[in-house]
Amino acid sequence: MAYIIVEVNWVDAETSGDNGWMDLTEALADAILPAPIMRTVGFLIADEENHIAVTDSLGTEECGSVTKIPRKMIRSLNELSIRHMGE
Repeated sequence: MAYIIVEVNWVDAETSGDNGWMDLTEALADAILPAPIMRTVGFLIADEENHIAVTDSLGTEECGSVTKIPRKMIRSLNELSIRHMGE
């Protein structure tokens, strides 16, 4: 089976603070900062209508952790190469 290796640039959702109270001044200062832009490179294992899924490691019977990225958060998706299992 062939898998496409991709580079995905996407906007990440971010949570600030712990599970306790947060100082309002710090929260307001953090709230106006732009969301982080992430870059993920890996094997494209799902290409669905509303999201894609990428893994960093791929074997014949197992894979590494999977990152699912909603399409609305993707800024760019670039194909880097195609790898056939066993290469």
